[in-house]
Amino acid sequence: MCKMLDEKDGQIMDQKQLTIQLRDILQVDLLQGAEVLAGHRGLHNGIVSVNVMEVPDIIDWVRPGELLLTTAFTFSDDVMALERLIPELKAKRVCGLGIKTQRYTSEVPEGVLRIADEIDFPIIKVPQDAPYGELIKEIFNHIIGEQTRLLSRINDFNHTVREIMLRHEGMQAITEQIYLATGAPVAISDDIFRDVYFYCPDPVKERRIEEDYQALSAADFLRREHKPEKDRGQEVISDGNLKRYTVPIYFDNTHYGSIFIWDTDGTLRPQDLFVIESTSTLIALDILNRTTLVERENVHQTTFLEQLLSEDSLEQSKAVGSAEFYLFHPDLPSQIILLAVNHGSRLQEAADQGRQVENLDTILLNLTNRIKREYKGYFLSTRKSDRAIFLLQFDSDCSIEGRQDLCDQFVGVLLRCVEEKEIARYTSIGVGSCVGSYRALPSSLQQAEQTVRILQSRSGQELSVLCYDDLGPLRILGHPLLRDDALAYAEEILSSLEEHDAKQRGDLIETIRAYFASGGNLKRVSEMLFTHYNTVIYRINRIRDVYGIDLRDPETAFNFQLALKIKELVQ
Repeated sequence: MCKMLDEKDGQIMDQKQLTIQLRDILQVDLLQGAEVLAGHRGLHNGIVSVNVMEVPDIIDWVRPGELLLTTAFTFSDDVMALERLIPELKAKRVCGLGIKTQRYTSEVPEGVLRIADEIDFPIIKVPQDAPYGELIKEIFNHIIGEQTRLLSRINDFNHTVREIMLRHEGMQAITEQIYLATGAPVAISDDIFRDVYFYCPDPVKERRIEEDYQALSAADFLRREHKPEKDRGQEVISDGNLKRYTVPIYFDNTHYGSIFIWDTDGTLRPQDLFVIESTSTLIALDILNRTTLVERENVHQTTFLEQLLSEDSLEQSKAVGSAEFYLFHPDLPSQIILLAVNHGSRLQEAADQGRQVENLDTILLNLTNRIKREYKGYFLSTRKSDRAIFLLQFDSDCSIEGRQDLCDQFVGVLLRCVEEKEIARYTSIGVGSCVGSYRALPSSLQQAEQTVRILQSRSGQELSVLCYDDLGPLRILGHPLLRDDALAYAEEILSSLEEHDAKQRGDLIETIRAYFASGGNLKRVSEMLFTHYNTVIYRINRIRDVYGIDLRDPETAFNFQLALKIKELVQ
């Protein structure tokens, strides 16, 4: 079960305040000997100020995080009023109530203590000889001192992390520093490079948190949960005696990962989380810096692939000249796989186009790095706005079946990644044919592009994968030399019906498609189109009588089926 800290533990975790816990105030000299009468579980409430309550209408003047001091004079003749007030103070997020007894009341009524226990509202018996003025001064000094120390601690820790970044010591060193700062096992999840860094010197605890993290990762994937929002703050999930806190890593509205901290000993304090949260932006910048370096490296690889996939033989020769640097062998079997995100998807429909493109670039970078981890064969890649192009190459002794298996493995990694990123329904994957040498790679690219166009024309479908080799004889129609003639042929066959549908908002073309799909069974056509049987008969007769198209004639049926396929597969 997952709740925010202030819901789960009753804390006031306003991130814009450097709060300390109420229990810490009991350490001041004038509260030595103070006794917590009720609401012990609320002692970790955050305290930001202290005030005196000696009037009955105090509820309109209290503030969140305030500790109220009272002699209970107002309630000496009306205990029920105090019972009613306690829940109201809790609702106002007052952190607790300090009561001096023996002057106007000898003891706090049992009914009041019972209510306070039920709602985890602390009631503290304040020593009789503690002057209000001195006590308030001492509490404020303690709060200010703790806040000053916390700010200093945050500054020191950020300085340490910056030094690690400047020395390029890596994320593992930052993870270890977080452990040293909190004393709690920690993991940093880098969602861009698909890395996870753990640190816990205790082997028993290490196994426990790794199991918990694996369970969390599996659950997040199955539920397809969105990443933690930037302003959600720390999260806590309790599992028996194990508490796991999550601090999202954000920079410039982009989510880069998360910091996970396990409170295995129950010693983690809100101040510790503040310190760690303060460095999350620096960690995001470190990931972003590494992303920039990878992007710079990819510029050269992109240039190489553009030359290699060019139809200009001179450009291809340039690529072959530098092929050894990329471990590419010009005369080994290779093929192209193209992944494209549909232009009409939600990623492009948002108002902030620049931000969405940037997020898509991040997704494609994530995808590329994941493939490097999970695919064992050779590949090169390049990214262009809404698409990624992958070149796979195989050993000369790799059988046709072996190449197909490697291709299937590669596509499987792509599928898992886009499903995890929740863009599966907007994504099309086209697979070109495997070619014998680099000279035919432009053809493999054209084939992959053709299959993607076919998939994108089938709007409303989930993620699709299409291999050019699976198109059968119809793939011939996509050849550059035949494509225009094929489309002209389809236009000639279908133009009159398409013109009717455009003007009359009719469904004659759709009826013909359903007619062929149902084998000419008109009852089945009406079921497929959710249309009355008589309406289907009317349409078929109109197609025959008005346009002279008899779908029962084999040659006419073949011509229309071929034209519809051309529209589907080529246009």
